[in-house]
Amino acid sequence: MDKKILDEASKISRRGFVTAGALGALGLAGCAPSESEGNLASTGEDAAAEPAAGEKTAWNGVADEVTRDITVKVPGKPTPDGNYYVTFNGGPLTAAEQHAQISSYDWRKNELSASQIAVDAQTVTDEEAEAILMNEPEITQDYVTSDGRTIPAVYIALRNRLLRVGQGVGCEVHDNTWDFLMQEFTEDEAAFYLKLPNFAYFTDTEAAEAEGMTVEEAGGICEELSYRGLLNRVTRQGTKYYHVLAFAHGMLEFMMDRYEEDGFVESVFGLCGADYGYQSRNQGSPMYFPIPANQEIVGDTEILPNHDWNEIIDRYDTLCVAPCQCRTFTPIRAGEGQKPGEWCDHPMETCVATGEQAQYYIENGIGRQVSKEECREILQRGVDAGMVIEVMCTAECDVICQCHGDCCAILRGFIALDGDVENLHYMSQYELQVDYDQCIKCGSCAARCPLFTIEMADDGPQIGNMCVRCGQCATVCPVGARKLFALPEEERFTMPKDMVDDYHMKALERAKRGYINDFDPAKL
Repeated sequence: MDKKILDEASKISRRGFVTAGALGALGLAGCAPSESEGNLASTGEDAAAEPAAGEKTAWNGVADEVTRDITVKVPGKPTPDGNYYVTFNGGPLTAAEQHAQISSYDWRKNELSASQIAVDAQTVTDEEAEAILMNEPEITQDYVTSDGRTIPAVYIALRNRLLRVGQGVGCEVHDNTWDFLMQEFTEDEAAFYLKLPNFAYFTDTEAAEAEGMTVEEAGGICEELSYRGLLNRVTRQGTKYYHVLAFAHGMLEFMMDRYEEDGFVESVFGLCGADYGYQSRNQGSPMYFPIPANQEIVGDTEILPNHDWNEIIDRYDTLCVAPCQCRTFTPIRAGEGQKPGEWCDHPMETCVATGEQAQYYIENGIGRQVSKEECREILQRGVDAGMVIEVMCTAECDVICQCHGDCCAILRGFIALDGDVENLHYMSQYELQVDYDQCIKCGSCAARCPLFTIEMADDGPQIGNMCVRCGQCATVCPVGARKLFALPEEERFTMPKDMVDDYHMKALERAKRGYINDFDPAKL
């Protein structure tokens, strides 16, 4: 094993374990490559040294318990015919060079681990990444699918736009890739959407200037699209502002009232390529991050900003609650013949929106307004039910979710991949520490863990590699042997201001990693 590869990859691994490039999760992505395709090399070396014999210090961190059997994919390994793979995130080219040269790729030939991709991405500047985001190709040629359907060029261009926003939609395409867009947008609306500013709030006046329309015409279309869940809408000091949406968090959540329409869920998820799951779980920042279940389990004197759900509730006058999207669409996607909520015994009404986001939910009829008191009761109910309290990765804390490993798409994805994804390491600003001197080995923590990652052994509870530092295990520890401690400031992930900033931050990182590859029928 090349020691340099391990050293570089470990630079971004705060817990001491290197993530391998996991391809696909929870039905959001395709199958993983075979071992011969992936050119895997492995080592049995431990990345963290074992404590000396008999040594058991108090407050051992998670890293001491989970680092085993590292697997790293070898970058730049030649193919059998002697050529190097030139894929969307592998081979000898930088992400910017690949974007300029590649018209198609096979993501299953990815030869780099997620960690190595992140290391390589550091060589791409913000300016180069911004150029990739803003260099949307002009699509002039329609596409004919294998079953003979014609996809107008404007829908191909629109999907290329969505590829650039937030977590994107994945680069891989298939015959049904554009069904959702053709179902939800007329061709004129799709053309309108493509002219709207990206990563920015805009008014009807600014939309009119971009479209060459009257303010009334442009404003009417913006209103129509926003009430259909295709644009976001906020009102500030009497003026309406809009912004383009990502697939998630965005269109998927804002159209939840239509999940039970025949074929709707199939069509909306059909928008995603097979590599969407891989990309969205290896992008350097989470979409949501867990916060402590309560203040009492935090070992520091003060809880971090944006990590106290009671403080977040106090901050906003407008709050609403909506059904859990995951527990609504999962049985529909699985075809289990069950209604949402029948297959999971956790509460259904769990997604809390705040401030401007709450106002949008209420106006669009996808959430009901609640008082601060009821909101606290809803979140406390989730804590009592053993759920992970997660907040959208923004300083404005637009949405607070309540998730569990048996029903949440994000957490189930981590479980399906056995925690082998980079985002897991950016999931929390805290680390879980265990005082083994106090632990009485009662097993309460293992029974409570919503990720099912704590197992009881003769020497006490062992934490697996899927700990998201939610603190649920600490809420039931009878002796207080488990606490959450804040990471040093330099180890915490960047917190964007709001959803638009988060879209841009994620898109820049994805551009640096070579995740943005446009589809153009003219280049086939």
